[in-house]
Amino acid sequence: MGYKKIRQWAESHPYLFAAAFVSTSTLLFLPGRDLLGKGHWALLYLLVISIVASAAGSRPSLAAAVASFLAWNVFFLPPYNTFHVDDPKDWISLGVFLVVGILIGLTSGRLRERETMAVSQEREMALLNRLTGRLIAIHSSLEMAETLCTAIEGVFSPEFVRFHVLGADGKRTQLFGMKTELEIDPLEDDFLDWVAEKGKAVASSRREEQRVSGSEEIVRHSSIFRSVSRNDVFLPVPSSSRIEGILHVGGRRSRKPYSLNEVQLLFAAARMAGTFLERKRLDEAARQAETLKEGDKLKSAIFSSVSHELKTPLSSMTATVSGLLDERADLGTETVRRELGSIQKDLDRLTHSISSLLDLSRLAAEAWHPDLQWVEPGEILGWVVYRLDRHDRERVRMELPEGLPLVQVDFQQWGRMLMHVIENALAYSPPGSPVVVSTKKTSEGLETWISDEGPGIPDGEKEKAFIKFYRGSFSNLLPGGTGLGLPIAREIARVHGGEIRLENNSPKGTRVVIVLPPERIRDMKE
Repeated sequence: MGYKKIRQWAESHPYLFAAAFVSTSTLLFLPGRDLLGKGHWALLYLLVISIVASAAGSRPSLAAAVASFLAWNVFFLPPYNTFHVDDPKDWISLGVFLVVGILIGLTSGRLRERETMAVSQEREMALLNRLTGRLIAIHSSLEMAETLCTAIEGVFSPEFVRFHVLGADGKRTQLFGMKTELEIDPLEDDFLDWVAEKGKAVASSRREEQRVSGSEEIVRHSSIFRSVSRNDVFLPVPSSSRIEGILHVGGRRSRKPYSLNEVQLLFAAARMAGTFLERKRLDEAARQAETLKEGDKLKSAIFSSVSHELKTPLSSMTATVSGLLDERADLGTETVRRELGSIQKDLDRLTHSISSLLDLSRLAAEAWHPDLQWVEPGEILGWVVYRLDRHDRERVRMELPEGLPLVQVDFQQWGRMLMHVIENALAYSPPGSPVVVSTKKTSEGLETWISDEGPGIPDGEKEKAFIKFYRGSFSNLLPGGTGLGLPIAREIARVHGGEIRLENNSPKGTRVVIVLPPERIRDMKE
């Protein structure tokens, strides 16, 4: 048995250790009884008392002093094996020995206890410091509970550590420290419910009720259930507003009960956990409030944009129709045709705005699931260009290489995405300037890019351009825009596993790059 195990056994059974050590020493001394004088054996017994004091504490050393006093008298002072003493001077020696032994035991024991307390306090402060540092960097409640319980296991070596959280409705959930069927404790739930209701700790303190700090108290197990003797500890996990959970620390493997100082340390750790849970709850509430605030802003932006985008063409159509119906107006055929053409443009703009809003709502709500099919990229681009009016169609220049692979996409949605990008390029580039559309297979997948010769997008606005309703520095070039084209395009690319990004075109303008991942492409020969 090593020194560490012997010391642990001495701490667990101090009085038994004192008696056993004095008895063992006496058996070792007896064979050499005639080799040393009476005083020498007294010195050896004083050494025995010091060892007991350093290993087991001051109180067991008192028992060792009395046992050594008796052993020296019986076995090493004539006549042997009796309590009778032949020389009256030996009574003085015995008395001095007893006093010195008690003093040595008390002094050594107190030094040992102070050393133990210092080591314990250092260990406890190290535990709190580690927890403080780790909890700052942790964001998950489960990770917090695991960190806390692991640290407690490392310091106290309990049979188990369990962490329970309490919901706002008082419902208890075990977050860490699952137990097996062999660990079923019929009273555990009763103690947990009691702690959750009363907000007090349950432990084996020396008195019926011990004040820890503030209004926190330790209550003995037997105060709740008579004749119940346990070594585990139930601790509330408090915050400034309520009880956040319960920390259940099992009894030590060494069977040594927890001291009041150790329970105070566990209380400090529990309060840190309560502060963490409260902070997490408040952060979540703040995030929800911010989300609601952003939602309100988005609703306001949507309402403003929708009102403008729907009201403007409706007002224009109303004015045009009113003019056509005016009986006093003498309108020729050419004028009527021109006015009807204006109405058609307003209807197209209205239809486009409504379609964009519906597309965005479906994509954002993830209510749309792509109908994937293998198609040729040129077929989709041809469909998109065909839907443009004749003047815009003439400005689009297709540069498609031969042997392009098939792509697995939703034909309608992928085409709509390309339509939004090409219409943006046409709208923001000078009249008559070309918009180039090209595609090629790369290591990233299939890249399609649309480049124009417009004013371009500043680097600081490239990512903002994908925000709903955002209008950039050159939005005055397209006063009727909704700010939804690029956000819709990014959402469609995302649900296909792809991406879309903005680059600068050379020598001027913007280049929109759309990438479809390799798993969405297939060579014609396959």
